[in-house]
Amino acid sequence: MLPSTKVLDELGEAIRTGTMTPTDWALFRELRQQWRSSLDSLKFELDQMNNLQHFTITGRLKNTSTIREKLSRSTLRLSNIRDIIGCRVVVPNNIEVQDAVVRDIAMLIQSDSHKIIDRRVNSNNGYRAVHLELRRDEMICEIQVRTQLQDLWATTSEAFGEKVGRGFRYGDQIKLADFSHHSRKLISQITAGLSEASKQIGFNRDLLNDEIAEIEQSLAIINSSIYEITRGVS
Repeated sequence: MLPSTKVLDELGEAIRTGTMTPTDWALFRELRQQWRSSLDSLKFELDQMNNLQHFTITGRLKNTSTIREKLSRSTLRLSNIRDIIGCRVVVPNNIEVQDAVVRDIAMLIQSDSHKIIDRRVNSNNGYRAVHLELRRDEMICEIQVRTQLQDLWATTSEAFGEKVGRGFRYGDQIKLADFSHHSRKLISQITAGLSEASKQIGFNRDLLNDEIAEIEQSLAIINSSIYEITRGVS
């Protein structure tokens, strides 16, 4: 059984401020065990679904660093962070398949309180996918259903964020003064390329094969450019 909301939020404040005591760490380790158990159970259910047998399914837990980051950039409390426990399903580049998978998963979890968040048309800082949020074991879990292109865009954006600051993924301005003149030019090109690719992916229709190939090539070029970025002085 999870601690009370008050205890969770007090732990969250300690995580956010970097003031965790040995008692806080012991509680966090206990929570991680409970979260891990819930994640394993959720992923097992998805793995057993016949309609998902040929798709890539992964699961992950947020660690203290990513929890601190989320608490610091928002007004959320630890008790209402919805994606500490998360699973991801990557499906082919076909909207009908994606919609069908979302419906199938919704049927699987219908005994849990849940809602569906569609970010394909109205993106979250360029990110596009369909999320199912569910509450079970007194926790909020998240299942992301992405097409292969949506997943490629997301992983490319994440790699870029690791180079220029993780806040980029959440709409924060990049601190260009930290980079050399050459890197600034690359950053500008990559930012524009990610924005354009997101717009193309966001059309609420199935993309043609040549459109998919064009976006994949654009993201491949961006991925190559990301690793040319080096921190330096102007």
